Amino acid sequence: MEAFVALKEVGEPSLGGWWAGLIIGLVVVVVVVLVVSVLLVLAFRINAQARAAARELEAIRSTTKPLVELRRTNDTLQSILRGARTARQALGG
Repeated sequence: MEAFVALKEVGEPSLGGWWAGLIIGLVVVVVVVLVVSVLLVLAFRINAQARAAARELEAIRSTTKPLVELRRTNDTLQSILRGARTARQALGG
């Protein structure tokens, strides 16, 4: 009976702290879920944009690839021109 009396003297235990902690924890979990959801949506958008950019770069690469050949053609023409000048000088012209 002494334990019962001691409990009455101290007062009944308060569960307010537990409820506050539970609510705060729930709010934190909801905020984290929202932030992660937003980050995932943004990551999917970035991924889609990166894939579109890669497709565009591939198209650009295929259209500019002949420019590499143009340099080789230019080098060949320069060589022919030098040879023609040398031949012209050799012929006295």
